[in-house]
Amino acid sequence: MIISAMPGPFGAIVEGIDLSVPQSDDILRGLIAALHEHQILAIRGQRLTDADYVAFGHQWGRPLMFHLQSHRKDEFPEMIRITNAAATPERYRDGAKFWHQDSSYEAVPASVTMLYGAETPDEGGETLIASTALAYDALDDAMKAKIDGLVGLHCLGGSPALPGEKIPFIPENTARHGIVSHPLVMRHPVTGRKALYLSGSAFGAEGLEIDEGRALINALRTHCTQPQFVTRYKVETGDIFLWDNFQVLHSATPIEYSDEPGKRRLLFRISTKGVPALCDTADLAA
Repeated sequence: MIISAMPGPFGAIVEGIDLSVPQSDDILRGLIAALHEHQILAIRGQRLTDADYVAFGHQWGRPLMFHLQSHRKDEFPEMIRITNAAATPERYRDGAKFWHQDSSYEAVPASVTMLYGAETPDEGGETLIASTALAYDALDDAMKAKIDGLVGLHCLGGSPALPGEKIPFIPENTARHGIVSHPLVMRHPVTGRKALYLSGSAFGAEGLEIDEGRALINALRTHCTQPQFVTRYKVETGDIFLWDNFQVLHSATPIEYSDEPGKRRLLFRISTKGVPALCDTADLAA
């Protein structure tokens, strides 16, 4: 297994491993440690069955069931289908074109998300990634003192939109999930590293007036998505692309919806909750 740095401020590429065959605990621990160190990980050259992919997903935690049942794969509901089929309803097109961390509108958010490239277009389909860990590190001491200890308020589609964002807001879905709270500064459950936790769902903070809280969230989301904290990756066929939701935001980029050869995209997403069974958790009280 060879791990090398991606171009840009963070991220790593993994080659020389075949995940269609069982891997030792040491290899899996190496992959987990690499993700926690590099924040995003692209494992190239894979040819997996659905069962292989789901088994790999379970190594990272407890796979979640996406709230839109129509997006799940029938035989393997852990897998979420992402496609640019021409028949895709307008309300679902470019629905992830905003900065977010997965399932942040739930009381227990997603920890790791991965995409497996089954078919990818010749052009387009990149994912943007912003490091909330690097963004936190870059804050001045006064801002860190202000936000450390604050509890953010989240609801599905709740964040103030940044320029160019398309944050989906479906009232019945938002009402079903309600309002949840998460620390505005999240400590990583394995490494203990601090990072901002904002997603596309944070709309305020406990103890702050509505306008003050919303302005703070907008300022921090703007800060996180500055170019020095952002990289991008295009999932190619055979890639497994993982990100650590406790350290990064991500956003889709616009894609053409087409059934033509060379333009089609089919990815399968798995998101997990909790920490890998092979990991020890950090002492967050230290």
